[in-house]
Order: sequence, then C-alpha cells, then structure tokens
Amino acid sequence: MANTTQEQDIGNILNREIISALVEVLGEQYVQSNDISRQHHSQVTIPLQTLCSAVVSPQSITEIQQVLQIAAQYKLQVWPFGRGNNWGYGTKNGLESGAIIMILERMNRILEVNAELAYAIIEPGVTQKQLNDYLKENNIPLWADCTDSTPYGSVLGNAIERGYGYTPHGDHFGNLCGLEVVLPNGDVIKTGDTLSNSKTWNTFKWGLGPYIEGLFSQSNLGIVVKAGIWLMPQPESWNLFTFDLTNDSDLPQFVDRLRPLMLEGIVQSHVHMVNDFQMLSVVSKYPYEELNGKSCLSDETLTTLRKQYGVAPWSLVGGIYGSKEQVKLSKSKLKKSLSDLGKIEFFDSKKVNTVRKFVELYRKTAPDSLLFKVIKGAKALLSSKDIEVMALLPEMHGILQGNPTERIIKSAYFKSPNVPPEDKVNPAQDNCGVIWLAPAVPASGKKIKELLEIVRPLYDKSGFDFSGCLTRINNRTFFLLLGIFFQREDEAESQQALELYNALAQATKQAGYQPYRGSIPYWSQHNNCDNALSNLLSGIKQTVDPENILAPGKYGIRNRG
Repeated sequence: MANTTQEQDIGNILNREIISALVEVLGEQYVQSNDISRQHHSQVTIPLQTLCSAVVSPQSITEIQQVLQIAAQYKLQVWPFGRGNNWGYGTKNGLESGAIIMILERMNRILEVNAELAYAIIEPGVTQKQLNDYLKENNIPLWADCTDSTPYGSVLGNAIERGYGYTPHGDHFGNLCGLEVVLPNGDVIKTGDTLSNSKTWNTFKWGLGPYIEGLFSQSNLGIVVKAGIWLMPQPESWNLFTFDLTNDSDLPQFVDRLRPLMLEGIVQSHVHMVNDFQMLSVVSKYPYEELNGKSCLSDETLTTLRKQYGVAPWSLVGGIYGSKEQVKLSKSKLKKSLSDLGKIEFFDSKKVNTVRKFVELYRKTAPDSLLFKVIKGAKALLSSKDIEVMALLPEMHGILQGNPTERIIKSAYFKSPNVPPEDKVNPAQDNCGVIWLAPAVPASGKKIKELLEIVRPLYDKSGFDFSGCLTRINNRTFFLLLGIFFQREDEAESQQALELYNALAQATKQAGYQPYRGSIPYWSQHNNCDNALSNLLSGIKQTVDPENILAPGKYGIRNRG
C-alpha cells in the first residue's frame, strides 16, 4: 500500500562486502544503508512505493564508473537522480525494491556561463535556484527557465525527463546542447561532435552524423554528468498576462483561438491554464466540511468556492516578450482574439509591484482595525479575487522571468493534514498524496474536448475531484496535466487513487494520447511493449548495459539479452 512497503522489502539490505566496496570508493559519509536512511530516501507522494537497498552520492565521473563496476560485479540495479525531487512521478524510487539509489547532488558545479552566446555548462547537481542566483550575482543579463516546483530541484534532472517551464525557453530538453554521458559499461561519451576540441559543442545540437542526445532523455542508457543549456537573453520589454475563461464549455473554442497566436509567434511562453479545482489546491486547503457525505466536491460547492476565491472555471497565465513595439502588438492581438471569451489582463513590473505591496499591507494589518476596513474596501475596487489568489501574481511574475518559487508545489499539501513549511518544502517527506499523469494532445479544440470527455467520467466514477492543467508543449501540442490528490494515511483512498491512475493511463493510451513523461506506476502497468522500436532500444541497452544494471524497466526499456 501507499504507506508501507512489502515485508520482504525490509530484507533488501546489501551485504558487508558490497557496502565495504562502495565505502572504499565514496567514503563512509556518502554511502547510506541503514534502515532509517533507506526509508527516508524511499518516501514518495504516489500510491506505490519501493524500498532502496542503499543511497550513494558520487562526486566525480570516476566514482560513478566505480559504483557501476561494483553493481555489475554483484548484479545490482542502480537508479540515478539529479537531486531526487521528482514528486508526483516517483521521487527517487526504483521500479523494484532493492535498487541502489544514486544521487548526483555533489556534482553541482556551474562550469561555464557564456554571456555572448547565451549558454551555460552545468553538472546534474546544480539547482534551479543556484543557476538563477549565479546569473544575478554576476550581473549576467540572461534568464534560466525554471519549473513551478522546488527551487532546489536539479536543472539537468528535469531537462533529461523533458520537463517544462514557463518562458520561451520552457522546453528544457529542447534547450540542452552537448551532453557528457557515462554509459552503464563505464565508457564516457560526448554527444554532438567527434572532435575533442570542438568549438560548437554547446551551440550546434546536431553535430556530425546520427543525432543521439535523445537516447539519454527519459531512458536508462546512460548517466548525464555534464551538459550545455541555452539561456534566454533578458528582453527589452515583457508583460505577464492572465486570462479567466468565463464558461467551461468554451475551452475548445479558446484553444482554437490561441493556436494561431502560438503559430504566429505572438504567444511564445509555455502558457499554463488550470481548472478551478487545481487553482483551489494552490490557494487553500481541501474543504472537507463541504463534502456532505460524498467523496468529492459537488458542482454547486465548486461554484460557491469559485465565487468565494474569485477564480474562473479555467485560469491561464503566460508571458509576452520582445521589444516595446512587439509587446504592444502582442497585447493588441491577444485582446482582439480572446476578450469575448473571458477577462484578459496584462501586468508589467510596475503593476506587479503595486499588487505585491498591497498584498503585504493587507496581510500585516490587524483585521479589527479601521485601516483594515479601508484596505478591504480598496481591495473590492481593485480585484474580485481573494487575497491569496492576488498573492500568486508576484510569484508567477517571478517564474516567468526564471525565478523559482516554492509557492506552487505547496499545492501537494492540499489534502494533507500537514501544513507546508515556509522553506525547503518536501511533499514526500511530509507524506503528501499526489500523483500526476500528463497525456499530450494536439492544440485542437476538438481533440482537447475529446480527451476531457475521456478522463472526466473516470474521475466521477472513482469519486475523485477532477484536476487539470493545459500546458503548451509547442505551437502544435499541449499536455493535460491530470492531478490525483489523496490522503496517503488512508490506505483505501491510496488504492483508489492508484486504480484511477491506471484507468486514466489505459484509457488515454487506447485513445492515442500518450503521456509526455512517465512514472513508476506507468512503467509498472505499461512495461511489456514488443515492437520494432522497443526491440531497437533493447538492442542498444544490451550493447551499453550488458549486465542490465542501470534502471532496468525505466520507460519500458530492458536488456532482453
């Protein structure tokens, strides 16, 4: 179940000979194999958990090679992670219990930032906050895109899993250029060029000959230990924009209006559009008192909560960037295309600062004071949104400049009895229950309507609230991020969450909507593909990983030799 591992998992302890070999390579401090450490590092937010046998933290390519050599000698699985904050997908669990978890957080050097060509070379332990701080502290006019998860997450870890952010550089893997990779057999390769002194390793993705960087994304064919990442030059002008869709039924029409704007280049950011339930998860705690004996909120209750918090059936946030003239033109076209479907607003830095100061004043003023009554009256004139919704604006403004925040990931605590900490938020450590599935869908109103008609009845049938977010992948594709929030302390609800996940995964797969990234539950249920592509990948796996030690089964890839 969600809160316990199988009894036999407790027996997955490495013998003294293996531990001694790992300690000799890494040092005792960087090999954790006691029960407390194993349990701690195996914590997840999903309703499926495995237990590792040890956690190792190498600091160099040589140490990684030596760990892999030990694993091959003793036929052990090794699952590598940048920093292990992949919440909602499996955190830092292996597919099966007993794996050695390799965390690369000690390999955390920013090796180069080329301001002229707008790229950086970094190691997998570099965090979003670290890279962002480095650029600011050194007055480098470049932005590094970030996710809306933890600032302490690995930049490369997210990129290798093909995660997404918000700015025009929000396709993280798409902005990698030049990888250095340790193969499971210990070989080290550099992608993109065969020249050891290449001058274009981090500027020209394709190099010469077959392009192979994709083999190391969402795979188990190698461990990326260094990569170039393209950065975004700070624009002359930019605006955050929000859009509140008035009617849920107009979502397909809205998508068909937005698509031409994306294709034309008016909308370049990776816009996110959340439904009412997902917005409520960010600004409030789950209103259990409104269930009235049911397992999910009624339409009437959601309508009441929308009015209370001032949120729409679907709420979008995005950014427009460029020269002052380009931003002005983009604002005009967005208004003309979308205004009749809902409310669109634009915010420059000055306007955002006004909102920030107002929220700060509102929060620090005593509720029973005369000043508060004046401020509350002013708020009613300023915005119909709840103060917590207004407080999101400065946070999103920062994200759309590449400034990471923990505000959004706190939504993982929506159904948890625990209160998120102010800093270093860790939903897995705090036993929160949330799991994500994100099928990709063409940027077509008809197709998005079809996908929603597939998934919404499954939520209703399972007794869970529908949580969705449409995110632009590229000008022709979105993914629909489906969230399942549950109480991990409740074993029955955890099992129901897993059953809903499997039903959603199966139904969307059958309809031709594959997820843009996978997770432990997905690999567990969809791990037996037998086609030409799977056979090719298995053949490559056999070549680079003859002992089948590196994350076997991840994304369905196994050595079948």
